[in-house]
Parts: sequence; structure tokens; C-alpha cells
Amino acid sequence: PAVACQHKHTDGDRREVVHLHALCCLCGQATAVHGARRGLRLVIGHMLAVLLSSAVARPRCAPGPRCAPGPHCAPGGPRRAAPRMGAAEWLASGSPLELGFLPFPLDQALLPGETRQVHLYEARFITLFSEAASKHHDCLGAVLFTPQGNVASVTSLLEIEEFRTGAEEIGVWANLKCVGRVKLKELETTEFDYLSGGVELFTDSLPTEERAEDDAAAAELRELHASVREMEERLTKAGEGAAVAEATGREARVEWGHEVRDGSEEAGLGLEALVERRSGVLRSAGQDAPPRESLLAAVASGWGVESEEEAQRQLLSFSASATLSPSARAQALGMRSGAERLAAATAVLKEQQRRLSALLVLRDAGLEAS
Repeated sequence: PAVACQHKHTDGDRREVVHLHALCCLCGQATAVHGARRGLRLVIGHMLAVLLSSAVARPRCAPGPRCAPGPHCAPGGPRRAAPRMGAAEWLASGSPLELGFLPFPLDQALLPGETRQVHLYEARFITLFSEAASKHHDCLGAVLFTPQGNVASVTSLLEIEEFRTGAEEIGVWANLKCVGRVKLKELETTEFDYLSGGVELFTDSLPTEERAEDDAAAAELRELHASVREMEERLTKAGEGAAVAEATGREARVEWGHEVRDGSEEAGLGLEALVERRSGVLRSAGQDAPPRESLLAAVASGWGVESEEEAQRQLLSFSASATLSPSARAQALGMRSGAERLAAATAVLKEQQRRLSALLVLRDAGLEAS
């Protein structure tokens, strides 16, 4: 969205020089620089900042190359503060439900209550964020690709909690959080070359009579989780961190493109601490608003729960899956009951407990694991 021209002339030393003249059609600011490559970079960076800041009718910085820090400004450039819209408003907007999508490998699926920071440079993804803000109440989805190139039918429902742009860099930085799950109905490539499509909400279907079994399974899982964490801590302090990572099947740091999810922060946390952290993420209403009063208030419409107890049960099952192997996490995303997720997490933790116990026996005997 700019009117631009460039012409060549010969300077005093008979060198060919390119002048670029550009007019931003979004705010009217003119840019005239020497050097086409640098000029285009500056113009595009300015226009992206204007486009993203003007796409949302909420407190924001005025378009410009850089703003001073303030209530809605980050030192790194204009910041669109936490949205006041979200999944609840998106769900209430009526059928059919539609979303734009970011692509992820299947083993990098986000579970409810988890967050990821992204820094994206491609123009199609800049447009995706703008469309999510203006049309989908700050929501988007994740397209999860399997190693064979197929697409998982159940995926993460993401809220854009914050995003910002800077005039000195091309792209958008955003903080995303997973607030629920959706099932894909159809996918198509938009004219801007990102994926979009229809979805339906995907929730648990847990009969009431299974809740007592859930309580027993949760008690066993808490005990297992504490045991595994205690053995991991002992081995890590003894310098066996690599062996622990192999025994548990977890990677501390996962990267894809410009995205990073660092699991090392949670590796040593107990199950209750994981639940509390995710509850805080889900109840958060953004940096400029107080958190929601309960987990139920935050997830009722997206999870299909009617009581705080039900919401806490589901969160426990998602949290138990959080530090499992990437493949186990992806499987948990598509399960339709907390009991099923608890059983899967318990089975994995039992195997981890067995392997870690063997490592401790070898270490105490002065032997190395082969």
C-alpha cells in the first residue's frame, strides 16, 4: 500500500545512483532515501508498524518510527497492549467459526495454558495478525503438520495476548497463549498466502460417573510426578543432565523458525506448580487489566465446563502432559477426556520412573549407563 518511484542518475564521479521516493498511503508520511535496498527496508518497516497499530481500535501508539516508553509502549517500538477481546468473544460471534493459522510441526503443539513468543518477518504472517485482530477477536489457530506432511485434525486455539512492531526491524513480535482446542473442518490458502479455514470447538466429553476414577488417577499421578522430579533433581546435581533428558524423552529447548518455547523453566517444577502457572496464564486478561476471578470464568465457553471443579480437573490433565515427550504432548491434545490424558501421563511417568531408578542404581554402583 504505497506509491513509490525510483530513478537513476549519474553523480559527479559518473557513478550510477538510485533515488527512492515513497509515499505511505496509510498515514501520508513521505520517505526519500538514497539506496533502493535500504529505502525499501525503511519504508516497509514504517508501513507495517502503521498497519498493525491501526488495525485495532484500542489504546496504541500513533504511527511513527519510534515512540517513547509509556502505558501502551514498549522500549523496542510500538506495542499493541493485551487485547480485551479473545476466545469467549470469538465463540460468541456466531457460526460459522473461522480462523487464520500459523504452521507448526506436530511435536511443537501447545497445550492449554502454555505460551509461545514468536517473531515473524514474512508479509503473509503480518497480514494474518492484522486479520486476527480485526476479524477474529485476536484469535488464531495452529496448523500442526506431521513428519509425513499431513495435518492434524485437532489443534490449538491461540489468543494474541500482546504484539508489537518496531520501525527499525521488519516484522512483528507477539506473545501467544493456548486457551483451548478446535477441530479443523476445511482449509484454504488466502489471497495473502496464509492458511485460513472453518473450525468447530473441540472439548472433552467426560461422563459424571468417571469423576471418582479421575480423583484416584490424579492422586497416583501426583505421587509419580513428585517421585520422578526428585530423581531427576538428584541425577542432575550429580552431573547426569544428558542422561536425564534421554531417559525422560524431553528436550529442554525447542526452536522453529523465529519461535522459541523453552521447557527448561518447567523441568523442575512440581505438578501443583505447573497447574498454578497455567491457571495464571489462562486467567490473565492482559497486562492492562486485572486477572479473571476464577479459572471457570476464563475457560467456561472454550472448554465446555460448568463448574470450577471441572475446569481444575481438565487443567490438571493438561498440566500433567506438559513436560512429557513431544509425541505424547501431541497425543494429549487430541484426547477427549481428562481420564484418558491422566492415564497416558501416568504410563509415561511410570516408564520415566523405571529408567531413572536404573540410572540411580548404576550411579550408586559407580557404573556408567550404556
